[in-house]
Amino acid sequence: MYFILTYYTVDDYTELRLPYREDHLNHVKAYYQKGMIVMAGALDAPADKAVIIFNCPDEAPIREFVNGDPYVQNQLISSYDIRPWNVVIGHRE
Repeated sequence: MYFILTYYTVDDYTELRLPYREDHLNHVKAYYQKGMIVMAGALDAPADKAVIIFNCPDEAPIREFVNGDPYVQNQLISSYDIRPWNVVIGHRE
């Protein structure tokens, strides 16, 4: 099942993230390599949100991901939501 994780970032996120960026990207890559993350990236102009597409059986691994994310741990994410995504056209298993 697919899920969309949306991060809502704090003001000045692009500057504040610099000390944590490498650790955050390694965290994302670890879940990507496990096959749980399909794609991920920040929205642009303004960079006030980021979206991560997950393919996993339920929300538990996503909540684990969020809790272990350096951006969340260092208060760069003001809030987030997790929503199931019903894929109509595109990749499905």
